[in-house]
Amino acid sequence: MSRIFINYRRVDTEGYVGRLYDHLVQHFDPQDIFMDVSSIEPGADFVQALEDAVATCDVFIAMIGPTWLTAIDDDGERRIDQWNDFVRIEIASALRQKKLVIPVLVGRAKMPTPPMLPEDLQPLARRNAIELSHQRFVYDVNQLVKTIKGAASLPPVAKPRADSAVIREKEAALKAVRDDLVGATTSPLYTFRNENRHFPVLGAGNPDANILFIGESPGKVEAAQGVPFVGPSGEVLDEMLRTIGINREDVFTTNVLLDHPPSSRDPLPEEIAYYTPFVDRIIDIIQPAVIAPLGRFAMTYILKKLDLPEKRGKISQLHGKLIKTQMPYGEIHVVPMYHPAVVLYSASQKDTLRKDFEKLKLFI
Repeated sequence: MSRIFINYRRVDTEGYVGRLYDHLVQHFDPQDIFMDVSSIEPGADFVQALEDAVATCDVFIAMIGPTWLTAIDDDGERRIDQWNDFVRIEIASALRQKKLVIPVLVGRAKMPTPPMLPEDLQPLARRNAIELSHQRFVYDVNQLVKTIKGAASLPPVAKPRADSAVIREKEAALKAVRDDLVGATTSPLYTFRNENRHFPVLGAGNPDANILFIGESPGKVEAAQGVPFVGPSGEVLDEMLRTIGINREDVFTTNVLLDHPPSSRDPLPEEIAYYTPFVDRIIDIIQPAVIAPLGRFAMTYILKKLDLPEKRGKISQLHGKLIKTQMPYGEIHVVPMYHPAVVLYSASQKDTLRKDFEKLKLFI
């Protein structure tokens, strides 16, 4: 499912936007439709905040009404020409990030020509527009919906099954990584591991998995067994996998940290920096078609590793989003999700997690 960002100027198209939103929510999850950037903290770089918000969308709708181009500020200057105009910043960001930008004309507005626009918005003039007319509003919106759904459609991405010889090679390579982890005496958690007679937890599952889940860190139960996701969070994970018709043996699970941290606290930056090269090796060996980071630490690691535009986004914005990118071995999708533990603290999040897992069906 695509995430939709609606860009508009209140004095120009606010009435139309409300009507459009009412129709879009009949076809898309309301959580996937963004009309306003949430409050920007004092002292924050508001340009960066707007760009980060745009990065979370797949489809960007630029609402253009009769006064979109001519609206002026208190000094009588065109707002679209101002460097700090939110409408301009958002559109320029969407164009720069190569989002699908759809100009939507309302109130008999016409598409601007390049000379009418600031330089960073001139590519907008080349985008094919959709007009929403009062007389046939429902029909026009349905055409827009069809365009959005067309952009959202993705063919199943399942890599070919490896033969037995390749599987054995991958198993041997993973064992080598595990051996290196066991002997990692310079690890910031090595002493804590030994003092508590814990095992390092590299990962488990199909060495040729199509889907790789990356969690946060092993819990005490996992460290006692040397296997990830065997505690309460693992039960939630298993339940979610069953809803899409697969089980743990079909996927591979690991974590950003490969040792249990004291008191199950959050991972420290130096710990993440130490362990993620091991995770990088796991990714290189398995070569998954889908990487599903579970929780903010795993999401931040993988988005930064791949240098994706969404790397500054929040898990609340990006969960369930299908982010297509390239790895040396081919095309992959990153699908951030809440950590299964969220259900243990907030049962209401189970439906959200289930909906996000549904999106993995494309890759089974």
